[in-house]
Amino acid sequence: MNGWLLDTNVIAEVSGAKPHPKVAKWIESVPEHTLFLSILTIGEYQKGIQHLPLGGKRRPRLQRAVVALESRFSGRMLSMSDRIVLRWGAISGEVKRLTGHSPSVIDTLLAATAIEHDLYLATRNVIHVANSGAAVFNPWKDDPEQFPLWA
Repeated sequence: MNGWLLDTNVIAEVSGAKPHPKVAKWIESVPEHTLFLSILTIGEYQKGIQHLPLGGKRRPRLQRAVVALESRFSGRMLSMSDRIVLRWGAISGEVKRLTGHSPSVIDTLLAATAIEHDLYLATRNVIHVANSGAAVFNPWKDDPEQFPLWA
């Protein structure tokens, strides 16, 4: 694998006031150039911001945080491509056939993105992508030594 695609829950965890020690230790040990974000994460943040009251104090703070996130991941922000969307369709159909349930759209789009870019998907939502074919890393529980990057 070439690096790590960070799910929104990982970014939210390490951006919080008291991140989980295991997650914080892992993210600090990983070379920055191996960390990637999907545009979907920015979209999830935008959705949350737009849901907040217009005059609320959290809205401007979160907007600044998103701008900082976009700046930090400049050149490592992954967009949706035709290949990712087609892979997502295949994953979604396969998971529904295997489980009888439609999987989360965002989670399976992230899994498809990770697969297309040869990245580990770092997420707490392991069950949501269990049958996706993505290499999934849970920084709250997994041993990073078991997830080597290609040289």
